[in-house]
Amino acid sequence: MGLDAESSVWLTGFWGFAPEEEGILGFTDPKDRDRLFSMIDERQLVCIYGAASPETDSKIVHHLLGVLEVERTAIDSWDKMSEAAKERNIRLGRQDKWRNAMPVRRAWRTSHTLDVKQVFPKSYDPSNGRYIARFGTWLVPEEARWLMEKVPFVETNVYGEPPLQVPEDEAPVGSIASFLKPSKGIFGAFGDRSYETQDKPHELYLARFPDGADLLAGRPVPRGVGLVKIGISGNIKNRLKALNLSYPQTSTIGWKIIRTAKFPNRATAGDAEAAFKSRAIADFGATSLGKEFFVMDLNKAESLFNSLSPASGLDLRVTTKRT
Repeated sequence: MGLDAESSVWLTGFWGFAPEEEGILGFTDPKDRDRLFSMIDERQLVCIYGAASPETDSKIVHHLLGVLEVERTAIDSWDKMSEAAKERNIRLGRQDKWRNAMPVRRAWRTSHTLDVKQVFPKSYDPSNGRYIARFGTWLVPEEARWLMEKVPFVETNVYGEPPLQVPEDEAPVGSIASFLKPSKGIFGAFGDRSYETQDKPHELYLARFPDGADLLAGRPVPRGVGLVKIGISGNIKNRLKALNLSYPQTSTIGWKIIRTAKFPNRATAGDAEAAFKSRAIADFGATSLGKEFFVMDLNKAESLFNSLSPASGLDLRVTTKRT
């Protein structure tokens, strides 16, 4: 039976989320894997959060990291792990950990900071966190549906599986439910993507997080400086909605798209995005927060954006609202 929006979700903790290098869900004790095998079907969705363990970066402890589609097949983890991942495990002295594994077939990552204690209050008991990190637990149905339908994800490559046709930084954002129901074509993330991404007009956009930027940046953001995001999209309204999908409708905070510029296709928009990322640091003194996020003087951010925008395509957005 295939997975869909009504599928059950297993919750467990791990040190990180790197399916591009480790295409497995691993267990140190084979009995733990056998126990999970006895409870799941041929395919199962598994939600991963940052476990409170010495191996885990303290910045992601208890944070929702991603979702895996696993197959109920017993393998040695090193049969589906990159050489770089093997070398890292040897260097850290954990080459014998998590060897009793099952293969991951698909994976989705979220960039939103979501604490499992807050978003899964019925499923995750902090006093039982160590048990859940090792053995896992089922998400209650209402929390599983929220995860499947409300949290924005991007599909990512899985080591040992066919590579995705779209780079992750250009991949469509959507709910897990939308990825599992390609017939709806909500985000165009499943099946043959080439005809949807070739020769289609795209927009370069500059977004700002005006309120509470200190919390997202993890540091004080001085006056005149802001937290900005550069990106491209074929549908600006959908992208803005996806960026703010994890906030309640009553929220007064969220991303605001402050400028857009139209390009004839994805490639030219992508070139402008790449130029912004490199020049923001080299020429405009921005601080990178990773990927497309920067702490940057707002006037300089807009100036750089303008210099990369076709004169006829520049569009100032100052009244964009979430729907």
